Amino acid sequence: MPMKRQGKPATTDEDDSGSEAETRRNTSRRAASKVSYKEESPGATDSDEILEVDKNQPEVLEVDNAETIEKVLDFRIGQKGCTGSSTTVYAIEECGDLNKSTEQVSSDEKECQYLVKWKGWSHIHNTWESETSLRDQKVKGLKKLENFKKREEELRIWKEVATPEDIDYYECQLEMSLELRQSHMNVERIISHVAGKQLETGHPDYLCKWAGLPYSDCTWEDGQLIARKFKSYVDDYNNRLKSQRIPSKVCKVLKTRPKFVPVKVQPQYMGFNDTFVLRDYQLDGLNWLLLSWCKENSVILADEMGLGKTIQTI
Repeated sequence: MPMKRQGKPATTDEDDSGSEAETRRNTSRRAASKVSYKEESPGATDSDEILEVDKNQPEVLEVDNAETIEKVLDFRIGQKGCTGSSTTVYAIEECGDLNKSTEQVSSDEKECQYLVKWKGWSHIHNTWESETSLRDQKVKGLKKLENFKKREEELRIWKEVATPEDIDYYECQLEMSLELRQSHMNVERIISHVAGKQLETGHPDYLCKWAGLPYSDCTWEDGQLIARKFKSYVDDYNNRLKSQRIPSKVCKVLKTRPKFVPVKVQPQYMGFNDTFVLRDYQLDGLNWLLLSWCKENSVILADEMGLGKTIQTI
């Protein structure tokens, strides 16, 4: 015979109340068992000690004026203290070289000095610095000085085992690099100017393009210094500004370009005779340049050599 399913035992109100009481006791025990072992900080701030912060007060930011080493170029044994701005090219030209010959200086007054190219400054502002002077100025990029010292030590070890031919080749390359570095101190072209200290010195600040360096290395320079060292370039720049053949920035034709009118015959200003006559493809190139100019498009005229690109662009 199949067995009867056993039912749940009947419960009373007293049993229910007892089970609820047991549940509450277990819950209270679990809550009491959660103990925090975190120590209170002796410097904890009490609620009465909290300072009110004025949100309208401007935040003061510390300005970091420390210079940055871009590259260490050379080293020498020089007289102690002959470092800094007095060792720039223009300072030596004006006041003379304060660094005496090492033969006239005792060993106690000698120190190792490094020629530093500073970030954001042109090569005419390169200075000789000692390791002590660099640390006193709290400059950035001292790791580059350490790398330079390591390279010089590796070079010294290499020279001990290298052949005379290899050393001659290295010294030839070094001499060429020194000549190139010297050229970086010469202005190639003055691009622009700004008022700057013109009221004080009588010269505006100039944006200079340096010989042997790309336009990305152009720097703004003190006008009085540039006018003294590179007067001919300042005169050339002023002559270009006064020139009537070069359109100025406020020229009307540069603001609104005229409507394009195709050239069908050779213009009179190019001359006209049996010898100098534009060919058909040259006239087409001229019209294409004119159309591009009227639309304010920058273009490059490219063709094989000897087909007359120069006459089309003139």
